[in-house]
Amino acid sequence: MADILDLKRMLCDRIVSVCEYLLPGGRKEGSEWRAGSTSGEKGHSLGVRLSGPKTGVWGDFSGNEVGDIVELWRECRGLALPEALTEISDWLGVERPEFFKQPQTSYTRPEKPKCNPPKGKVREYLMDVRFISEEVLEAYKIGERGADIIFPFLLPSGELAMAKARKAENGAKPVPTAANCEPILFGWQAIDPNARTLIITEGEIDALSWACFGMPAVSVPFGGGKGDKQKWIEREYDRLARFEKIYISTDHDGPGDEAAEEIAGRLGRHRCYRVALPLKDANACLQGEVSTGDMQRFLREAKSLDPVGLKRPSDFVDKVIYLFWPAPGDVVGYEMPYDKLAGKLYFRPGEITLWSGASGHGKSQILSDSIAKWIQQGSRICIASLEMSGAQQMRRLAKQVGGVERPTADFIRRILEWLDEGLLVYDLVGKAGVAGLIEVFDYARAKYGCDQFIIDSLMRLGIAQDDYTAQEKAVFQLVDWAISRNVHLHLVAHSRKGDKDRGGAPETEDIKGAMEIGANAFNIVTVWRNKALEDKIRLAKTDDEREVLNEKPTVILNVAKQRNGDFDGKIGLWFDRETYRYHTTTNRFYWDRHYVPRGQNEAQREGADA
Repeated sequence: MADILDLKRMLCDRIVSVCEYLLPGGRKEGSEWRAGSTSGEKGHSLGVRLSGPKTGVWGDFSGNEVGDIVELWRECRGLALPEALTEISDWLGVERPEFFKQPQTSYTRPEKPKCNPPKGKVREYLMDVRFISEEVLEAYKIGERGADIIFPFLLPSGELAMAKARKAENGAKPVPTAANCEPILFGWQAIDPNARTLIITEGEIDALSWACFGMPAVSVPFGGGKGDKQKWIEREYDRLARFEKIYISTDHDGPGDEAAEEIAGRLGRHRCYRVALPLKDANACLQGEVSTGDMQRFLREAKSLDPVGLKRPSDFVDKVIYLFWPAPGDVVGYEMPYDKLAGKLYFRPGEITLWSGASGHGKSQILSDSIAKWIQQGSRICIASLEMSGAQQMRRLAKQVGGVERPTADFIRRILEWLDEGLLVYDLVGKAGVAGLIEVFDYARAKYGCDQFIIDSLMRLGIAQDDYTAQEKAVFQLVDWAISRNVHLHLVAHSRKGDKDRGGAPETEDIKGAMEIGANAFNIVTVWRNKALEDKIRLAKTDDEREVLNEKPTVILNVAKQRNGDFDGKIGLWFDRETYRYHTTTNRFYWDRHYVPRGQNEAQREGADA
C-alpha cells in the first residue's frame, strides 16, 4: 500500500489533472493554476504551483490558507485526512496488494476495565512524581483502579482493543489486563485525525511525557526489541500510512536500537527519524526540566534511519578536505622507495593491490624491496610468501635492507632485529585456504597492529587455475576482509603472457585467471623485465658498449590501475643484482638507501666497491 509520500508524488506527477478535478472553474496562468477558492469557482485568490520544487503547494490569499497537494484535496473535498487518502488512492488507481496468508488471528475484545479518573495514589504518582499534567491524563483517558494505573489502548474509532495495568510506583511493569488482545499502539485517542507527524515511544509514560511538551505521541505495546515485540506493526501498518514523518523516540540501548531498526525498516526509512535525547527518555527530560523549545529542537535534529552506507555528500566533508590537505606528518598511504613515484602511488588502508607479471620478472622481489621503506614510514607488515621459505625471504631482505651483497653475521643480526619492529612472516610453503589465511591475518592485525599484508601468490590459495568461480569468490573474500579491517592487502598473481608473447609490462587484461581478479582490485601494478636487453648488457664486449646499453632501464613497472589516485603509467627501473634493489637511475650516487647503520666491514667494502 502506498503511504502519504508516495501519494503526494503521484499527485504532483499529474498536477494539472488534479487541479482540473478539484478546481474545475480555475485555469492555468503561467506556472500556476488559479481559482477563486477551494470551492473551485473562477477567480484568482487561490494559486497552485504547477512546476518546480514547490509543485502542489497552494495558497488562498483571501483566507490565509496554505498547504500541499494532499491538504488541497482534503479542503476541496471536505474530508478528514484518512478518508482523503483513501479517495486519492482510488482516484489514482492505486490498489492494495493481496497476499496469501494464514487465516487471521481472532483477537478478544477485553471488557472495559472498572476504573475511575485518577484522584488518589495514581494521580499523586503521575502528577507529583512523573510530572504528567492533568490535561494529558484526560486526553489519554488514563484510569485509576486502587493503586493501579490503567492505560487504555483505543482504536481511532474509540473501541477498546487492549488495556494495561501497572502499579503507581517506580520500577513497576505494565501488563495486559486480558489475554489474546489485539496489539496496537497506545495513544490514538490523543492524536488529531488530521495529524501528519507522529512520535512513537517505547513506553506509555514516555508518550504522556511528550504530550506534556505539547507534542502528542503513541507508544509501542510491548517495549523495545525486535521480532514479536513489534508484531503490532501488522495491525497498524495501514493506519500509519497517513504520516509523513514518524519520529522514533525509543531508548538508546540495545532493545531500543533494535526496535527503531525494526520499525523504520518496516514502516519506511524514508519517513522515519530517530530522536536523540540528552537523558534516558522523554519522562526523564520532563522530570529534568528540559524546555519545550529544546524538545522541539531534538525533533528537528532527529536523524534519518538510512540504510548503512547511504550518505549525503556533506557527510564526507572532513574526509574530502583531509584527502586534499592531510595534516603534516600524516600518512595517506604507504609509498614505494622510488622517487619517480613519490606522491603518485599510495597503498591506502581498506584497499587491495594486485601485483602481476610473468614468472621470474621480479614482482615479488620489487614488493620485497618496498618492505623496508614501508617499515621506515611506520607500517607493520605481515607476509605470507607461500612460494618461498621464511629463511630465504630473510636472505633476500637482508641484502635489500643492508644494501650489500654479502652482509656480515653481525650486520645480518642487526638487520633482522630492525625488521622485527615492522614485519611478521607466516612461514608456510605450500597451499593455504583463504579462510585459514584470513584467520592468521586477523591475529596479526589484532595483536601486532599489522596494517599491510602480502599474499604471494594467488595460485597458492588451493584453487585450480581454471576454477574461475572459486577465484572470484576468494578475491571477494579478501577484498571484503581488507575493507572491514581497514588494512592494505597486496596479492601477487601471474600474468597470462610472458616476454616471448609480447614485449612490455602486462596490462590489466593480461592477469591470469578470472576477470574479476583485476576488476575488484583497487590498484594493479605489473612488472616486466627486458631480458633481451639484459643479455646484451651481459655479453657486451667493452665498457663503453655496456654503458650505452645500460642507459635504457631493464625493468618496467606499470601502474595499470589506481582507483583512488590520479596517476597511472610506467616508470623505468634498473635492477642491482648484488643487492636485489631497484633504482630509478644508473647514477650510483643516488642509489643508497640507509635503513640500518652499516658496520665497519660493510663500510669498508662499500668504499672498495665505489
